[in-house]
Amino acid sequence: MEEISLKTIANRLGISISTVSRALKNHPDIREETKKAVVQLAEELEYEPNHLAFQLLKRKSNAIGVIVPKISYPLYADAISGMEAVAEAEGYQLLICQSNEDYQKEIKQINSLIASRVSGIILSVSAHTTQYDHLLRIQSRNIPFVLFNRDCEQITCSKVLIDNHKAAFEAVRHLVSLGKQRIAFLGGPPHLQISQRREQGYRDALTWAGLVLNEELIQQVEFSKEVIMETISTLLNSPLPPDAILTYSDQIAQRALVMARQRGLRIPQDLALIGFNDEPVDELLEPSLSSIRQPAYEMGTEAARLIFKELNSAKFAYEKIILESRLMPRGSTMG
Repeated sequence: MEEISLKTIANRLGISISTVSRALKNHPDIREETKKAVVQLAEELEYEPNHLAFQLLKRKSNAIGVIVPKISYPLYADAISGMEAVAEAEGYQLLICQSNEDYQKEIKQINSLIASRVSGIILSVSAHTTQYDHLLRIQSRNIPFVLFNRDCEQITCSKVLIDNHKAAFEAVRHLVSLGKQRIAFLGGPPHLQISQRREQGYRDALTWAGLVLNEELIQQVEFSKEVIMETISTLLNSPLPPDAILTYSDQIAQRALVMARQRGLRIPQDLALIGFNDEPVDELLEPSLSSIRQPAYEMGTEAARLIFKELNSAKFAYEKIILESRLMPRGSTMG
């Protein structure tokens, strides 16, 4: 019986013995395709001396990587709790990262999670993610991958979202029912797809209501305190200020509420406000803030469930789960 050696594998693949050795040691200078070919042949030939080495190449950790824009956002904190509940029941742990809305940081974190051999990755993209090669890299490694809350139409994978168009449409319809006619929309960065869908829902609702669409009442803002305050101030100080504002997030709406009150505006008589996310502090404000509640915890449990479904299924089809959101009317619209 032929003794299987590094030379045997090298001869079969037409590469050098040193390349075979480095491939089995997962050396970074060796291409992934070469590593896979070496490991596969070593397994087929039952090459024993480096058995542990090529097992190490194949091994996945009992960890799921999670990347969110900011852990401090209540929506993401709740979603992570949902993911954790599912992961722990499966005997896994979470490796949690926050991109701080930084595209380059998001890339580095994905590369780090891949290097850590996580069994799956759950991601909500940063506000400045406009290229998606790093997401395709996850899929090229056959790592189960789920997007949640923020979508990327360019990526085909499992997703857990809400119907942002419908949510914004319902919010504007509520404002129209209160007699509001100059309704503004304060969205997030213009390339953020979740903001685009909310804006389209806003636009379609105005058309439905037969109201004039004024482009000056549509503003996109970066997620910085200074930019948000400047944009709100410009709207409130305009010759024909809005009588209602739908905002991309509660944090934007909260700032608008404070600034409006500082100007002596009555909420909601002079200015009605609706935010997104339904953060706990909304009920404590004066007046309390109307907001669109997203099922954050359920988003997390569904995202984690899809990861394990893909991990445990030989034939897995990508799923797109759309969860129900709900408008929570409070003092800022129902005073």
